[in-house]
Amino acid sequence: MSPPVKKHQELELKIENLAFGGKGIAHVDDYIIFIPKDAVPGQVVKALVTKATSNYGEARVLGVIKRGYNEIKPLCPYFGNCGGCKHQNLQYQEQLKQLYNQVKELYHLLGGFKETVVNFPVSSDKIFHYRNKMEFAFSNRRWIIDGLDEEKPKGFALGLRASGNYWKAIDIDDCIIAPEESGILLSSVRNFALRNKISAYDQKRHKGFLRHLVIRKGQNTEQLMVNIVTNSDSPELLMPLADELSKELPNLTSFVNTVNRGVSGTTTGEKTNLLYGKRYIEEKLGELTFKISPASFFQTNTLMAEKLYEVVKDFSELEKDEVVWDLYCGTGTIALYLASYVKKVIGFEIVPEAIRDANENAELNRIENVRFIKGNLDKLFRKEPEILKELPSPDLIIIDPPRSGMHPKLVSDIIEIHPPKIVYVSCNPATQVRDLKLIADRGNYIIDSVQPVDIFPHTPHIEVVAKLVLRF
Repeated sequence: MSPPVKKHQELELKIENLAFGGKGIAHVDDYIIFIPKDAVPGQVVKALVTKATSNYGEARVLGVIKRGYNEIKPLCPYFGNCGGCKHQNLQYQEQLKQLYNQVKELYHLLGGFKETVVNFPVSSDKIFHYRNKMEFAFSNRRWIIDGLDEEKPKGFALGLRASGNYWKAIDIDDCIIAPEESGILLSSVRNFALRNKISAYDQKRHKGFLRHLVIRKGQNTEQLMVNIVTNSDSPELLMPLADELSKELPNLTSFVNTVNRGVSGTTTGEKTNLLYGKRYIEEKLGELTFKISPASFFQTNTLMAEKLYEVVKDFSELEKDEVVWDLYCGTGTIALYLASYVKKVIGFEIVPEAIRDANENAELNRIENVRFIKGNLDKLFRKEPEILKELPSPDLIIIDPPRSGMHPKLVSDIIEIHPPKIVYVSCNPATQVRDLKLIADRGNYIIDSVQPVDIFPHTPHIEVVAKLVLRF
């Protein structure tokens, strides 16, 4: 059956809602059209069809005929060019409403959990300067924005990648979701590099010295880390900068230089040089203190991480004599947060550096009823079945996997272990729902509670906590 629209056709469309991932949704009769960029619910737009299949179409906005009912002017001058805060032109309460509807639709329609009650998202305490970590990119090609920063050099940029472009960067003066010191750091580092003629990295030819500027801040401690990622091991070039920044920023606790000679754009590398202060900063979650090194994983919104872990704790309904298994435990934040409420917490993680950090954090907080085991959860319980015999059976399993979710064989392993309670934490509710459907259908579990938590304001992302209980 032919679609009712054709590629390159111009249409007048009304944006009805936002789909999971942030695309706008419009219809021509019953035919759905997605608008990947610049869509706000309630807008009437002139659009150009860029794709037309038998099932759906895609269109690009050419102009806005009528503004959306909750549309606001974004504060950021780089909005629309940077790929970060896609929903900054939407009132915050409307952002939460759209995220709530998306999660509910994923559970009710994709998962088939029609009776499951999805709670309204927990809102973020701060919607600006909420991130405790920000990665900025250097580039030898500046993304040009008409009417903005025309006097800046075209062959050097320090900022954020342009949306859909991996080799150019927008040269920015500040970022309103990054730590408050970002504006000072961007200016100082940029001026230092230009003044000393230090080259920015060429992402196509893999040449140039400066690759990334990574800022980490303890939101509850004010401690600041600056990490400059370079393409070669020449820390002496950055030593004068370390001296400058230590005078400009009294809370600078750590200045490091990570060396990454590889072609991938990662901010981790083969070596880290300490140029000033300590090799780590500290952050507090509740009563706990955590060491954060340059490569450590830590939730990017500290204030909302505390609220997220409180939801996990409440859903877990912990008893003093219980054993908890924490799968994908990372640096042990959830495990250590729950340890005082139970008999034992056992964390599992594949990354050796994360296991090291988890053990250090346990020692730092004098927590003794935790154990961290290195292993690949995709096959650990089948490849090393003696672990299941050695360890006490869990009363609760907490799952906090990467965006891709769990391997199907791990789902089977969890069903075999059949803990009475499961709490699943996810930054991708689509893969979460996929995994939960398998657990519920094959493992005789029911979904008891679902609570979204907004850790990433102005973005299409949402953290979701789900609780499953075993039918007895």
